[in-house]
Amino acid sequence: MNQDKVLATIKSKFDLGYIVVLESGEEAQLRVLEQKGRELEFHIAGTEEKLYGQQILVYITYRDERYCSVSQFSPAEREEREGLEKKKKYARETCKVGGRHIVEIENDYEWGYLCSEVSGFLSGAIKKPAPLLVVGQVIEAVIIGKNKNGAPYMEVYNSSNA
Repeated sequence: MNQDKVLATIKSKFDLGYIVVLESGEEAQLRVLEQKGRELEFHIAGTEEKLYGQQILVYITYRDERYCSVSQFSPAEREEREGLEKKKKYARETCKVGGRHIVEIENDYEWGYLCSEVSGFLSGAIKKPAPLLVVGQVIEAVIIGKNKNGAPYMEVYNSSNA
């Protein structure tokens, strides 16, 4: 909406982020998905009140007579983020059961592993029990199914599951 940064003062928190007051006196919401840096860190840590009264620069992303939202991301950064999300969505929609991908293990949970394609935009899950994998490990995986949102379920590829 606006290409120019606006000075805002952090007033309070709410479940989705911060309430800020713009220079004009108008209140706006800075939601968690539009936060970065220290503001995001304090929100995640639950210590937002330490930032009350602090001034930050934001971009107005939406405004009507009842509501205003702001972002710490510039219009170019938001456009880049949107483009990346489109690429990820396309990768989910076009991946095929049986397809093999080189992925990096990103998270290890009790139920399985989350992984992302090394030279692409696909991400998925490898359900446990599975061979022991470690975060940062790069492996070849094969898609064995998809969830209702199209995200792939994978297994570690070896010649016996080809």
